[in-house]
Amino acid sequence: MAHLYAREELESALAGGDLPEWKRRRYEAFHRTMTDEDPPYPCYFAVDAHRDGDLRYLFAPSASTDDGRAAFADGLGTYLDGARDVADVTALAALFEPPSEPLPFDAYWDRFWGLLAHLHRHDPAPWPDGIPIDPTDPEWEFCYAGEPIFLVARAPCFERRHSRHAPHGLEVTVQPRWVFDGFEAGTEAGERARRTIRERLEEYDDVPRHPDVGDYGAPGVREWEQYMLPDSNEARPEDFPIAGWPRESAE
Repeated sequence: MAHLYAREELESALAGGDLPEWKRRRYEAFHRTMTDEDPPYPCYFAVDAHRDGDLRYLFAPSASTDDGRAAFADGLGTYLDGARDVADVTALAALFEPPSEPLPFDAYWDRFWGLLAHLHRHDPAPWPDGIPIDPTDPEWEFCYAGEPIFLVARAPCFERRHSRHAPHGLEVTVQPRWVFDGFEAGTEAGERARRTIRERLEEYDDVPRHPDVGDYGAPGVREWEQYMLPDSNEARPEDFPIAGWPRESAE
């Protein structure tokens, strides 16, 4: 069974030298991203959750392997089962074993969407009622174990979109949709949060906000396009990347 770390436990293991080198490098890079204030990471929800001990951390073998995909599915299921007991704002940070050599964007794209395809094929729960199964629907979102979730992929291949850069390999952050309750489009809290995050993005990235980034449920917005953004604003995916969507039991 995949092990989920709380921050205190993980840093205790690091201090005791109880983790392999690659895990130490991965966590220390993540920690620097969340705590560096010059400039601060744009998503202050993630920054605050890391500071307050409300994130959970999963280390997994390479996302290109069966073991890596299985560990991610197992860890995500465990996380979602207990996430409401962690905090109102929480997330899972999955840190994958680094590749032996640099990889291009397309390789990380395939690895990320391979993870989601694996989750969908092996989903232990039916697709939730009320969530469209059609990924072109503005109210579609990926679901696993009965929970709608939002995912963000970061990887070494990002050179201009620094907010999506992770120096040592693929990183996938997962937030349950209920974390965003009260921050929907049109709410004062939601508009204030998005304004702050977008202002911080302007300072953090060397490329403007991607045109596919928009408010959940707004006309023309497709949520899956925001999970792994291209490094260039000129690049935009055309087709939903999971072949054979949806699986028969999800319909």
